Amino acid sequence: MRISAKRAITLPVAALSAMALTGLIAGPANASTVTSGSVTLSVNASFLAALAGHGIGFVPAAYSSISYANGQVAVTYTATGGDADISTFSGTASYSGGIYGFDLNGRSVELTSLLFDLGDTQFDGQTATSGGEVPLVDLAGSQAGNIDGSTETYTASELTLDAAGAAYLDGALGTKAFVSGADVGSFSATWVI
Repeated sequence: MRISAKRAITLPVAALSAMALTGLIAGPANASTVTSGSVTLSVNASFLAALAGHGIGFVPAAYSSISYANGQVAVTYTATGGDADISTFSGTASYSGGIYGFDLNGRSVELTSLLFDLGDTQFDGQTATSGGEVPLVDLAGSQAGNIDGSTETYTASELTLDAAGAAYLDGALGTKAFVSGADVGSFSATWVI
């Protein structure tokens, strides 16, 4: 039996097409991986002073740098991974370190697994008792994202206390000091993919 050249090419092409449609052949992954970077949370001194008035304090842990200027405490954490991608406005970037909160009655909360969720424009933390990520602050005000080669940057002129974060912190520290929507500060993150 003789097979024509046209049929000899058509059959393999049809077979490859069918395999691709059924998922048997996987193409290259398009997800970006965060390889380095940092996030800076600039917290208003007035926000911290209001909490201190309720007997509550916060201390950053395992941060890269900390400074004070223009009425804000700027705490910087190092990026440890993620898949944040400004071009699709999706993904997350994770950071080292944490935030330790306490009150004068001996209650405390340790927020670790810090995470910037680009899709939800919020900054999350996790505790051993939270059962997952807790949205701490929402990015607000003027926001801008920029891509320069493999470096991506996202900034927000304001951070506001997330309702879920306020409720979680009130419960953990036995207070009513955390008010949803309170002006916390500003945000800046840079990462390399």
